[in-house]
Amino acid sequence: MRKRLSEPSLLIMAVIGLIMYLGVAFLSPYLGKGDRVDEETEAQPAISKQQAADAALQFARSRFQLSTDTETNTMFQSYTLRSGYLQKEHLYEKYTKQFGERFPLDYYEVEINDRSTGLNYFIAVNFTSKQIIGWERNKTATSKASTVSSGETDTGKLVAQAMKDMGYAPDDFVKKEDTGSTVTPGGLAYESKTVRLGDARLTLVLKLGDGQVTAFRPAFTVPQSFIAWQAAQDDQATLMTRVSMLLSLFMGAAAIWIVIRYRREIRFRTGLILTLVFLAVYIANNFNMTPAFRTSHGSGPTDMNMMIYLWFVNIFVVLMGLSAYFSMIAGQKLWHDQGFPSWPRWREASFGAHVKLATARGYLICLFILGLQQVLFLAAGEVFDVWAVSDPADSVYNMIYPGLFPLMAWAAAISEEAIYRFLGIALFWRLTRNRFLAVLLPSIIWAMSHTQYPIYPVYTRLVEVSVIGLVFGWTLLRYGFLTALFAHAAMDSILMGLSLMYMGSVQHAITGAAYLVIPALIGWLIARFHGYTRAVRE
Repeated sequence: MRKRLSEPSLLIMAVIGLIMYLGVAFLSPYLGKGDRVDEETEAQPAISKQQAADAALQFARSRFQLSTDTETNTMFQSYTLRSGYLQKEHLYEKYTKQFGERFPLDYYEVEINDRSTGLNYFIAVNFTSKQIIGWERNKTATSKASTVSSGETDTGKLVAQAMKDMGYAPDDFVKKEDTGSTVTPGGLAYESKTVRLGDARLTLVLKLGDGQVTAFRPAFTVPQSFIAWQAAQDDQATLMTRVSMLLSLFMGAAAIWIVIRYRREIRFRTGLILTLVFLAVYIANNFNMTPAFRTSHGSGPTDMNMMIYLWFVNIFVVLMGLSAYFSMIAGQKLWHDQGFPSWPRWREASFGAHVKLATARGYLICLFILGLQQVLFLAAGEVFDVWAVSDPADSVYNMIYPGLFPLMAWAAAISEEAIYRFLGIALFWRLTRNRFLAVLLPSIIWAMSHTQYPIYPVYTRLVEVSVIGLVFGWTLLRYGFLTALFAHAAMDSILMGLSLMYMGSVQHAITGAAYLVIPALIGWLIARFHGYTRAVRE
C-alpha cells in the first residue's frame, strides 16, 4: 500500500463527486422522479406518537368497552405493496394529489393492550390529521368471553353501520365475492363502484366475530400480476442474499483456518477495539429499534415476538462481531505475507499521523462516492425505472431515540470493510492471483447482501453496490484499511445524518448536521489522544 499522499488526485475526485451530487440534485426535478420515492425519504408526520396514541385511545373508548388499565405502543407503518404498484405504474404523484390526504401511504399504527379484558387493538391513525383510518380488535388467550352472540345481529346491518361510522356511504360499495389476497382469512371485502386509480380500486375490508365488526380497513386492491412480479423480485433478492451468506461463511471459515494455522505469528490484539465498538453500537441500536421489531406482526400483542426477535438479532450480531474480528487478524496475516503493511500499531510513532491522513483522505473519497452513487441512482431511475418504498422495519420513526441511528455508520464500516475488503481482497488475491478479481469478487458478495432493501428491480442494487465496492477496494489497496474505514464511516454518517435532518424538527436537523462531521472529530481525537499518551510514555 502506497504511503505517498497524492492529495491533488483526491481533491479532484472530491470536486468531481460534489459536482455529480449537486448536478443530480439540480436535474432530478426535471427528470420524472416525482413518481418515485427515494430510498432515504419518507412522509413526515405532523403529529407526535403520543398524540396518535391519545387519538387511538379516544376512538377505542368510544367504540369498545375499554378499561382504564391499558398499555399503548405506537409504530410508523406503510402500505408498501400499494406504494410499489403506484410507482411501478407511474401513478404515485396522481395518487398523492387525489387520495393522499384521506388514504395516506404512511401512517401511525397504535397497539392498545387492555390488561383487564385481555383484548388487543390495532388502530391506524393518519399522522397528518389524527383521523382514524382503520382498526382491528383481537382476542388473546386471556380474553374474557364476549357478551354478544354471533347470531344476534344481521351481517349486512353490521357492515353498513361500520361503514357509516367510518364516513363511507354503504350504497357506494358492492360486496366482492373473490377476495383473493386482499383480505385476511375470515374477512369480507366491499369494492367501491367509483373510486379507483389504474387497476387499483378502493376496497373496504371488514372482519366479524361474536356478532360484532372486529376489523375495518380501507385498502386499494393491487393487481395479481404486480403481486406476482414483486414476489419474483423478492425471491431473486432472497436467493442473492443466501448466496452472499454462504460465500461470507466460506470467507469466515477461511479466516478461522488461517488464524488456527498461523496462530503463533498472529497479533490477536489487532482489531479487538474495533470489534468491541462494533458490538456496542450494533447491540445498542437493536434495543433502540424495538418499536421497529413490532411492525411485522400478526394478530395479538407484539411483546413476545419483539423480545424473541431482539434476542435472535443480538446473537446474530455477536457472530458478526466474531466474523469481523477473525477477518481483521487473518487479513493482517495475509497482507503481511504479501509485503503490505495492514495499519500502524498504537505504540508506533506514526499511528496518530496515519489516522489524521486516513480521516482526511476518507472524507475526500467519501465525497466522490456520494456523487457517484447519486449518478447511479439517477441512471437507474431514468434508464431502468428503479423505485423504492419506505420500510417501516428500518425507519428512523420506529426508533426510541432517532438521534442515535447514525452511530450505525461505524458498525457498518467496521464489519464490512473488515470482512469484504481487508480479508476479502487479500483472500481472493491469493486464490486468483489477479488484483482486479480480488477486488471485484468480494464487492459482488457484499453487494448481494444489500439486495433485500426495498428497491426494485433488485438487480440494480447489485450493480450499484458492486461499483461502490470497487471504489472502496481501490481505496484499501492505495491508502490502507483505515482510510477505507473512515471513507465508509463518513459516507454512511452523512447519509444517515441527512435522514435525521429530513425528519423536519430543529432538534433532529441539528443532530443530523453534527453527524456530518463526527467522523472527522473522532479521527482528530484519536490522533490527539495518541500524541498525548506518547508524550506521557516518553
